[in-house]
Amino acid sequence: MPPDLKTETRLTLLRLAAIVAVSFGLTLVSSALEPALLGSKVIALVPERSADAVVFGAVTFGGLLVAVFAQPLIGAWSDRTQTRLGRRLPFMLAGAAGVVVGLTLIAAADSITLLVAGLLLTQLSTNSVLASWQPIIAEGVPQAQRGLASGFKAGFDLLAAVVGRLAAAELVSLQPEWGSAALYATISVPIIGLLLTLLVTVWAMNRERTTPKPEASLPIASALRQAFTVDVRARPLFGWWFANRVLFWAGMIGSSVFLLFAARDVFGMSEAEAQRLIGRVIVVLGAALGLVILPAGWLADRVGRRPMVIVAGLMAASGAVLAVLNFNLILPVAILIGAGTGIYLSSSLALINDIVPKVDAARYLGVANIATASGSALARLGGGALISGLNGATGSTVVGYQALYAVVAALFLLSVVVMVLAPTTHPTSSPSRARASATAAD
Repeated sequence: MPPDLKTETRLTLLRLAAIVAVSFGLTLVSSALEPALLGSKVIALVPERSADAVVFGAVTFGGLLVAVFAQPLIGAWSDRTQTRLGRRLPFMLAGAAGVVVGLTLIAAADSITLLVAGLLLTQLSTNSVLASWQPIIAEGVPQAQRGLASGFKAGFDLLAAVVGRLAAAELVSLQPEWGSAALYATISVPIIGLLLTLLVTVWAMNRERTTPKPEASLPIASALRQAFTVDVRARPLFGWWFANRVLFWAGMIGSSVFLLFAARDVFGMSEAEAQRLIGRVIVVLGAALGLVILPAGWLADRVGRRPMVIVAGLMAASGAVLAVLNFNLILPVAILIGAGTGIYLSSSLALINDIVPKVDAARYLGVANIATASGSALARLGGGALISGLNGATGSTVVGYQALYAVVAALFLLSVVVMVLAPTTHPTSSPSRARASATAAD
C-alpha cells in the first residue's frame, strides 16, 4: 500500500472523503465506548455510587496513557517500515484485529481488571490504526484542500459520534430485557463500522502506488528517543499548537464525558433513562453541528486556520459559562460547546497538517496527538475527582458539575490566549501564502 499520494493536482471530493473515511470507524469505536458502554460497566462493577465517577475517570485515564506512548512509537515505526503491503497497511490491519478482541473483552468483563485490560488493548489497537493512517492528509492532500479534507474528517467524526452514542445508548439500555446480548450488540456496531471504512480508505490510498524506501534502521535507544522528538526551532508553531490542543481538548472532554452521571445525579434519572436521553440529545446536536463542520473547513482554507481556532475557543467558552450560571440549560450549553468543537476540529487539524513535514509525518502527528490524549486524560482524572469531592463535601448533586464547567470555561479561554499569542511567522499560517508554504513546510 502506498505511503504517499501525489499532491500536484487537486483531488475530487469523493477521493478526499474516501481518504478520511476510516476516521468514522475510529470515532464510532470511541463514541460507543463512552459514555454508554464503559459507563454502564463501571456502574455495574462498582457498588459504591459515590465512587463510580472517580473510577470511570481513572479507568479511562489509564486507557489514554496508552495513546500518549503508542502513537509516536507506532507512527515512527510505520515511517520506517517497508513491506509487500507498504508502510501503513500492516499496522492498520493489526490494529483493526486488536479492536475486535479488545471490545469483546470489555463486553464480557466481570471485573474492573478485565475491563481495564480490554480498554488498554482497544486503545492500543485504535491508536495503531490512527498513527499509521493520519499522515495521509499531510502526505497526499494538496495544501489548498487540507481544510476541506479536515472538514470531511470532522464531519465523519460528528456523524460517528451521533450514530455511535445513539446506538450504544439504545442498545445498552436494553440490558434488562436482553441481558449480556445487549452489550455484544453494542460492540458489533463499531466493529462493523471500522472494518468497512478501513476498506474504503485503503481503496483511496491505493489509487496511486509509490514505493519509497524506508529510512535506515536505528539502534533501539536512538529510535525511541527520535520517536518523541520534534524540531520546534524549525517549526515554532508546533509547540503553540500543542499547548492549545491540550487546553481545548481537556475542556471539550470535561464538558461531555460525565454527562451520563450528571443526568443521573442532577436530574434524578435511572441509568436506562439517562442513556436514552443522552442518545437523543446527541442526535439533535449532531444535526445542528452538521451545518458547521464543512463550512468551517472551507473557511479555514480561505481566512486562515488560526482565526477559526480562536473563534472555536470563544464559542465553546460561552457555552461552559452558561452551564455554570444555570446547569438546567444543558441543551443550549451542548450546542454552543459542540459548535465550537466542530469548528475547532476542522481548523486545528488543517493547521497541524500544514505544520508537520511530509517526511516523518506520522511521527510528528503521533507526538501531536499526545496533546489530544493528555488533555483528555487530565479531564477524565481531574473531572471525576472534582465532581465526587465537591458533591460529597457539600451534600449537593450539582455543585461538583458546576465547578467542572467553570474549569472547562477557563480551559477554553486559555486555549484562545495561547493561539492569540502564537507566532505568525509560520509560512502556512495564512492561505494567501499557500505557494510559498508548500515549499517552506518541507
